[in-house]
Amino acid sequence: MKTDSTLENLFLGLSDELACWALAGEGLQHLAGRLLASQPGSHEALMEVQQLDALVQHIEQMAVLCGRLSLSAAANGGMLDIAMVREAAEASTLSGLSQRFHGAAREVATATPGECELW
Repeated sequence: MKTDSTLENLFLGLSDELACWALAGEGLQHLAGRLLASQPGSHEALMEVQQLDALVQHIEQMAVLCGRLSLSAAANGGMLDIAMVREAAEASTLSGLSQRFHGAAREVATATPGECELW
């Protein structure tokens, strides 16, 4: 059987890219600290900081998931089957993410075409 590294490389590249995004998000933590310091006791500021932290955690977990899928493909001649995907998804440590991987309902915010949020 010929080995195809397409899936391995794809998921490895995604893992690396997502890990870079997570590091960039972690690098914004100093701004989050400044926001909290400038608005002590602000519930809104605290919520925004928590949202940033949750975003970074989810990006990190997606990077880990992609890394697992890359390793599974590499160990299986470049192929993935549903059991491998399920196993990689079930290993997620964020409960909400793991639940969504199992089909739990979730309201997803959609962006309207043409709208862009800038920082």
